[in-house]
Amino acid sequence: MNKKFSIIAIILSIIALIIAVWAISRLSAPISASKEDTFSKVLKSNNLAVCYVAWPPSVIKDPNTGKLSGFLIDAIEKIAEDAGFKLTYVESTWGGFPADINTGKCDIGVAGFYPLINRSTAVAFTRPFYYAGNNGVVKTGDNRFKTIDDLNRSGIKIAVIQGEFSQIYAKKYLPKAQLLVLDANSDNTAPLVAVTSGQADAGLIMDDVVGSYAKTHPEVKKLFSQPYSVTPISWVTRNNDQQLYNFLTNSINYLEATGDLNALAKKYSSTWYTEKKDYQFLGQ
Repeated sequence: MNKKFSIIAIILSIIALIIAVWAISRLSAPISASKEDTFSKVLKSNNLAVCYVAWPPSVIKDPNTGKLSGFLIDAIEKIAEDAGFKLTYVESTWGGFPADINTGKCDIGVAGFYPLINRSTAVAFTRPFYYAGNNGVVKTGDNRFKTIDDLNRSGIKIAVIQGEFSQIYAKKYLPKAQLLVLDANSDNTAPLVAVTSGQADAGLIMDDVVGSYAKTHPEVKKLFSQPYSVTPISWVTRNNDQQLYNFLTNSINYLEATGDLNALAKKYSSTWYTEKKDYQFLGQ
């Protein structure tokens, strides 16, 4: 019996020794190369995939040819030219761009993206480098609204685009009003067209869009002479793409320092500003 127990003990000792040797070998083995990061792939392929959302005058999509222009498109093309990259554009939506970036449909996002706190859990935003004004239209002759807070009453219908800042703002600060939430893929003038057609009392969108629409549609007027609020504008990468994030941030810094960003904004007659203080606020 003792002999049997001795044999079992020897076997168990051998097994323990084998396990210990295996564990030590695992610890001392060189770490395998991590998965290739996005920026390395961009450098190898010489191609940068860019998600965008049409939002004139920052991102303009020709309805006939699909060709893109606008001052943010010109900016990313200037960056790509200097870096020697080709660009592949992927159309996205305000609510869908985090998923498009994280699933690999594109490498970065270039548009008027707002760095909201909840969105920052999904993607990495560059520091804001512009502020976009927000405004709206009402029917010409409608003088009921002196500040944005005047829209916050029952019986008032406000047209907004799903996922765009105006919808987020109205849902939070104008809860008494009825929101007409338009599809995320709608043209940026859609909330303003809703006022023209009588579907809404007010339509909210970016100040640049409001100004252009009001000039060509005398049946409506700008809601306010100055924006009721402004939103910071950033570009986007995946959270773990540090090298690509650094490249994008450095490129933005360079375009700012050289004056290229301001020159491009002026080229498209944009009312975006580099400092928030350039706006006077109405309401919140």
